[in-house]
Amino acid sequence: MKCLILGGSGLLGHRLVISLVDEHEVSFTYFNNPIPVQNAIASKLDLKDLDATVALIDKFGPDAVLHAVAPPSVDWHEKERAAAYQTNVLGTCAIADKTRELGVKLAYVSTAFVFPDVDKVFTEDDIPAPINFYGVTKLGAELAAMRNPDHLIVRTDQIYGWALPGQKKSFVVNVLEKTGRGERVEVCQDWYNCPTYVGDLSDAIISLVEKGKRGIFHTVGSSFINRYDWAVMIARAFGGDPGLVVPINSASLNLPARRPNVRIDNAKIQDECGFKMKSVEEGIEAMKEEQKS
Repeated sequence: MKCLILGGSGLLGHRLVISLVDEHEVSFTYFNNPIPVQNAIASKLDLKDLDATVALIDKFGPDAVLHAVAPPSVDWHEKERAAAYQTNVLGTCAIADKTRELGVKLAYVSTAFVFPDVDKVFTEDDIPAPINFYGVTKLGAELAAMRNPDHLIVRTDQIYGWALPGQKKSFVVNVLEKTGRGERVEVCQDWYNCPTYVGDLSDAIISLVEKGKRGIFHTVGSSFINRYDWAVMIARAFGGDPGLVVPINSASLNLPARRPNVRIDNAKIQDECGFKMKSVEEGIEAMKEEQKS
């Protein structure tokens, strides 16, 4: 299978590249941080350049396009709305139309933030209602991806794992670096997530693509936890001082974007693919095993 991975130098995208390259023909894009992978072809691409994006898909002629471009931050979307819409929505429209034209599968990585801050567990059948512009554009991108009948939409949340130089550091790595230097870490106790281990997410996406699955899959970790409790767990697991982790409330940060506390159900991927997503405890253990190797 020929796979084109958009955003292949990010935390998830790079994991997809290295997981696929031994058994498949792989090409990937990067924006400003090329991370060479033996036997994979790297191409610089700005997703806002729609003509270049379409031309690259034409040139490589993939069997599957895995769209894992990671935007800068949730708050960036509030401040740079035009660029966010161009990248997430219009970029995905162009990709969906080209892959539909070529008869190519499109897998799009979305977010739990398409849902509102409501006390319930959301399934794939629930209707999205985002409360910030990040969620609005990701929902728009989901609808764009659906222009290709052979689409796969993977909703995830708080991806974590070890970062390479130049990659955005995950929450786990940031906590470990600060506590390792003996610094206090202020963490929101009123933000809840379903943290998702990057190795799980990559394996799940590949499994879904290889099995020819279509539609929406919630692909998140099996824990629902607030950031403070998670940070304490991280520090303790790696031998740090959990007393350095200080709880705060998010209102004190005065951030541009609201964060919904969203819990989404991951039963569908286990039922249809037999794939069990890790809890935060299991994900941390997996990171510790990676650290040894």
